[in-house]
Amino acid sequence: LVADSLPVLISYVDADRRYRFNNKAYEDWFGHKRKALSGKHLRDVLGDAAYDAINPMVDKVLAGERVSAEREVGYKDGGTRFVHIEYMPDRRDDGSVAGFYALVRDISESKRAEAELRESEARFRAMADSAPSPVWVTNESGIEFVNKAYVELAGLDAEALTGGKWMEIIHPDDLAEALALRARAWATGQGYGYDARFYRANGEQKWLKVSCGPRFDASNRLIGYVGMALDVTEAKRAEAELRESEARFRAMADNAPSPVWVTNADGIEFANRALAEFTGIDVGGLIGGVWMSLIHPDDLAIVHERRSHAWDARKPYEFEARFRRHDGEWRWLSASCNPREGPGGFQGYVGMALDVTESRRAQEALRELNQSLEARVDAAIAERERAEEALRQSQKMEAVGQLTGGIAHDFNNLLTVIAGNIDIARRHIGDEGEARLLRALGNAQVGAERAAMLTQRLLAFSRRQPLNPRPIDANKLVTGMSELLHRTLGETIKVETVLAAGLWRIEADPNQLENAILNLAVNARDAMAANESGGGGKLTIETANTHLDRDYARRNGGVPAGQYVVICVSDIGCGMSAETVARAFEPFFTTKDVGKGTGLGLSMAYGFVRQSGGHLKIYSEEGEGTTVRIYLPRLLGEEQGAEDQPVPAVPERSRDETILVCEDDDDVRAYTVEVLRELGYRVLEAHDGPSALRLLERQEGTLDLLFTDVVLPSGMTGDVLAREARARRPELKILFTTGYARDAIVHHGRLDPGVELITKPFAYADLAARVRDMLDRD
Repeated sequence: LVADSLPVLISYVDADRRYRFNNKAYEDWFGHKRKALSGKHLRDVLGDAAYDAINPMVDKVLAGERVSAEREVGYKDGGTRFVHIEYMPDRRDDGSVAGFYALVRDISESKRAEAELRESEARFRAMADSAPSPVWVTNESGIEFVNKAYVELAGLDAEALTGGKWMEIIHPDDLAEALALRARAWATGQGYGYDARFYRANGEQKWLKVSCGPRFDASNRLIGYVGMALDVTEAKRAEAELRESEARFRAMADNAPSPVWVTNADGIEFANRALAEFTGIDVGGLIGGVWMSLIHPDDLAIVHERRSHAWDARKPYEFEARFRRHDGEWRWLSASCNPREGPGGFQGYVGMALDVTESRRAQEALRELNQSLEARVDAAIAERERAEEALRQSQKMEAVGQLTGGIAHDFNNLLTVIAGNIDIARRHIGDEGEARLLRALGNAQVGAERAAMLTQRLLAFSRRQPLNPRPIDANKLVTGMSELLHRTLGETIKVETVLAAGLWRIEADPNQLENAILNLAVNARDAMAANESGGGGKLTIETANTHLDRDYARRNGGVPAGQYVVICVSDIGCGMSAETVARAFEPFFTTKDVGKGTGLGLSMAYGFVRQSGGHLKIYSEEGEGTTVRIYLPRLLGEEQGAEDQPVPAVPERSRDETILVCEDDDDVRAYTVEVLRELGYRVLEAHDGPSALRLLERQEGTLDLLFTDVVLPSGMTGDVLAREARARRPELKILFTTGYARDAIVHHGRLDPGVELITKPFAYADLAARVRDMLDRD
C-alpha cells in the first residue's frame, strides 16, 4: 500500500531481468496491468530502444554496483518524459546479486523549469536594460549586474562597480545608514530600503529611493539582492515645502480661539491648543478615537451617522452636539468639517467648532416662553398617551412571555423523554446496527436538539433561562468577537468598532451577551442585503458610558434610572417602519421570507437584556438604516464571578450508591430511572413529595442523593421536599432539575447559593457526569 501511494515507479527485477514486483505507478505509466507485468522481461515492457539505453546500467547493478542516471523514457500516450533512474542491487548472504530494486522518478517538470529559468534570466536582463530607473543584482562579492540606467547614472559598468566602488557615488552623509541597513539585511535575509543622495556622472546630486529584495538559491540560502532606485528628488523638495506649510498651519491653528482639528481614516491626527484646553486632554492624548468618548451618548449616534455618510461621499458635514468639558460640564458645540485633499486624493477632514451653549439655552428659553397653554396641554396628553402605550406594550410582552415560558416548560419535559430515549436506542444498537436505522435515529436526535434550541430561545424571551452572570469588560468582549463576526457576516460586510475609553464594567452572562450581539449583527446583515446595492454594507458596533434619567425611564416603560453601559449596533440597511419597530421584539414576528428566519433573534436579545436588568431600544427609519442600543447597568464594586466547575469528560458508573428520584411526569421519571440503573445505581422512585418522604423514612440503609424536579404536585415543591429531606438526613446531597428558571430555587435568572441544578432536557452523558461529580464531592 505504501509503494502504491508513492508518485514514483518502484519495481524489483531478478537476475534474469524479469519483473517480479511493480507498484501501481507502472500501470499509470505503461498502461499495463500489474499482474501482466510480473515475469515479463525488461525488453518486453520498455521496448528495444529504451532497453538498449539502460542495458549498460543493468549490467552494472547486476555486477553489484549501485547506479543512477537521467534518461528519456516512453510514456503510454506515445510521447517521452525525462526520468531519474536509480538501481540498487539485492545481495544474497554469499555476496551474489539476486536482482535489483528500481526507483524511477519523473523529472520532466524540473527539466522544463531549468529551461524556463534560462529564458527568464534572458527576459530579466532585457527588461532591466529597458527600465528607466537604475537596476542592479548583487552577490556575496558585490555587484554582478547593472542595467543601462545605472551605467548612465554612475558612468561605470558592472565590472568597474565590483567591490566597494559603488559606495563612492553615495553622499557621505547618507552612506553610513545605507551600509548599516545592508548589513542587517544580509544578517536576517530580509529586504531593505532607504533614501539617499547619489552623485551622477556629471557631479549632480539626485535623491533616490532604493529598494532591495533578497534572492535565494535552491537550498533557500541567501545569495544576494536585486535592487532598484527611483528618482524622488522632486518629491523630497515637495516634502520640505509641505513641512514648512504644516508648520505655518499649526502656528495659525494654535493661535485660534476656537477648537480646530484635522482627521484621517484612524481619527484625529492634529488638535490645536483650544481643543486641548476645552477637553483637558493634551494634544497627544486626543490622537485617534478618544474624542468619541467626550460626546454625550444621546448625540453620539447622529454625529457618527453624519460623519460616516459624509466620509463615504467625500462631502462637507456639520453637526451640533454636547461635549464634556474638562470640568465635567456638557457644552453645545457647533462643528463644521470640510474634506481635505493630499497627494493621494482624499485624506480626511479639517474641523472647527464654536461654543453655542448660551445661544441654545436662549433659544430654548424663548421657545418655552412662546409656547401656548394649548401646546402644553397637547404635550401633556401626548406624554400620557405615550406612557399608556408603553404600559400596554410592556403588559403585552409580559403576557406573551408567560405564555411562551409555560410552553417551553412543557416542551422541555417532552424533549427530555424524546431525546433521552433516542440516545438510549442509539447506545443499545451501537455502531454496528443497521445503517438505515442509525441514520433515522441520528436525524431524530438532530430534530430534538433543534427543538431544544428553539425552546431555549423561548425561555430567553420569557426571562426564564438560568444565567451565569460575571463581571465583563464590554470592550474586550466586542473585540474578542471580531473573528466570529467577520466569519458570520461574510467579506461583503465591513465591521467597524468604536470603543469608548474608560468604559465601566457590567455584570451579565458573557455567552448570552455575545449571542445577543451576534443576533443583532445577523439581522443588520440581512437588512443591508435587502438594499439595492446587493448585500454589501457597513456594520458599526460602539460602546459608551451613559446615564438614563427619570424622564427617559418614564418614557420607556419604567426602566430604572441610573448609570449604564450602552452597546450600539448600527447598520446602513433598509431600515424599519414605526409599525415594524413596535412589534420587533415579539416572538415569531419577522419581515423575512418564509423559511429564512424564526423571528426569535430580537426576542431572545430582548429577554436576556431585560432579565439582566437592562433595556433594549431600536432607532430606525425606512431607508436610513437601524441602530439597536443595549443598555446594561454599571457594575459597582469588585464582585468576582464564580468559576465553572469542571465536568468529567467520560461519565463514571456507580460505586454502590442509592439515589431517590422524585418526578411527577411519568415518562421523564421512567427515562431518568432507566439511565441511573443502567449506570449501576440503586434507584428509588416517587411521583410526588409526600411519596418521596415516605420512601426516605422507610429506607434503612444509606441514601446518597435526592434527584428531584422543582415543580411538583400535592402542594409540596421540590424546594420544600429538599428542606424536609435534609431535616431527616442532614448529609443527604440534593440535585434539582427543572424545565424553566422561574422557580423557587432560581431568582432573577440566578441559582440560590448552594443549589445544584441540571436543566431539562438533559442527556445521558450530562446526567451521568453531574451525578458522579456530586457524589464524589466532599
